[in-house]
Amino acid sequence: MLQRPDWDMQPPVTRYYGGSDVTRQPGFCVNIRPPSNASEPVSRAFVTLLERAFPEPGFGRLPKPSGHPVGPETWFEWLGYWHHRIVRFAGLPVFEAPKALPSPDMPNYYLVYFPSYEGTENASLSLLKWLLTVSMAPQTDTLVREAMSSLETVMKPLADCAPTSANISRFLFAAFEARLPVVSLGHHMFQICIGASGVWLDSSFTSSTPVMSANLVRNKAATSDFLAKAGIPVPRQALIMEEVQLKPVAEALGFPLVCKPADLDGGKGVHLYLEDLPSLAEAFRQCRELTDQVLVQPQVQGRDYRLTVHRGECVWAIERVPASVIGNGKDTVSRLIERENARPERSGTGLSPLKPLPGAESAKDLLNAQNLKPTSVPATGQVVVLSHLPNVAAGGQPVPVYADIHPDNAELAAKVARLCRLDLAGIDLIMPDISHSWRDIGAWVIEVNAQPDIGQTTAAHLYGKLLGRMLPEKPVEIRYVEGRERDAWGRGDRVSHKGRFWDGLSWQPLPDKTAERIAWARQCLLDDQCQGVWLDEVSWKWFRQAATDLRIQWRPQED
Repeated sequence: MLQRPDWDMQPPVTRYYGGSDVTRQPGFCVNIRPPSNASEPVSRAFVTLLERAFPEPGFGRLPKPSGHPVGPETWFEWLGYWHHRIVRFAGLPVFEAPKALPSPDMPNYYLVYFPSYEGTENASLSLLKWLLTVSMAPQTDTLVREAMSSLETVMKPLADCAPTSANISRFLFAAFEARLPVVSLGHHMFQICIGASGVWLDSSFTSSTPVMSANLVRNKAATSDFLAKAGIPVPRQALIMEEVQLKPVAEALGFPLVCKPADLDGGKGVHLYLEDLPSLAEAFRQCRELTDQVLVQPQVQGRDYRLTVHRGECVWAIERVPASVIGNGKDTVSRLIERENARPERSGTGLSPLKPLPGAESAKDLLNAQNLKPTSVPATGQVVVLSHLPNVAAGGQPVPVYADIHPDNAELAAKVARLCRLDLAGIDLIMPDISHSWRDIGAWVIEVNAQPDIGQTTAAHLYGKLLGRMLPEKPVEIRYVEGRERDAWGRGDRVSHKGRFWDGLSWQPLPDKTAERIAWARQCLLDDQCQGVWLDEVSWKWFRQAATDLRIQWRPQED
């Protein structure tokens, strides 16, 4: 039986803002004494349990520890790896592992830096204590079950603080990889870069997204009316308030019909291929449980495409294929679904790129239409459709088609975004084939999204590309210059250094109190008039606490 090793953790726990000389993201640091080399190693059974419970993140992965945790270096490597992996499983945008350095003040202790997401320092510390306590305890079946049960109370505060949109984590990872400064604005909003070059992001809302445009496209009925007036091809529609309106509307539009909430996103409450009045009435009643505004449209035929537009230009396109499985001639439909849903990509966690397929029982009606049952064994290569909904949230699969898009279709999507005055938008088209012009084969604009999901499966590269498009060509310049303590430069001053001039904030006398110094640095970081900042040895410390990944150009004092 394993004995508790002689590790120890001592206060104080110190929070560091913005970053440190050791880590690029904010977090906290604490003094830890590792177990001695003679201590028993972590149980391999416990490591296996962690492997099963916490799949690796889909992006920004860290290398696994090279050896079993015996000795300080490998022990800290193991500890940091699993702390990071569990934090990422909770959905937090932390992209680097903790780092340990010998403590300058406490012999035999290490000062360990733990990057953490803003507001989760206490929860991250609780996770650390859980790992330290449980990993080295006797690994009996009972203790393992108790340990995993106790972990739920540790994970909940982490998950509750995680951004609800995968877009934010992807954008922050792109900024992390590019070493762009990041400033938290609160409520999962961030500024990428600083001063006049800073761009605000809230999921895929940008600081250039007009609120009126977002409000317009949030209402599907109003958007469709607006686009029809502008000559954009959209399906006919009727906004239904009472069930008695359904019969005359159905007679006017003709079956099959679509019934959906007019003001909800993500495929919530959408009912497709309604063939008769009773099914339409049932769909209407279900929609009314979600909203007072219910939209009825003809079911237009074709393949479902999402085109991403930024600043009036189509930058990506996918086909959204409804949830399905492919037969292998051996497994039943139910078994095929189980195997597909066992893939880590369909784990159903907040940041998983794909969502679980619907179960065979919930897809019975659609299976019946294909002369199948949950117990049927589809032939090899047979496609079994499980849902009409193409959305990723409903188990759909995105397929990239950007290389095939006809220029007329790209321009149609770009025009819709420009008409709605949206900076970044997702335009949903239904048409027979994206590679042929809509002018020849027809198309319908189904929805406009002001806060589109950029995509993790096919468009991971797009986050960095979009950041590059958003940021100005000439970012705010940050320079470290020796010996400027007695100078006082104000806003608008033209400052010369080695023959170069620029306007904006620069070195100012620092306040005496630490909190005031950090506040001063943040003012510079957030000031949209700031074109350049000069720092000395003292002011650099406070800037480093106010934002992550600040890079400076060192310059000596000018004679």
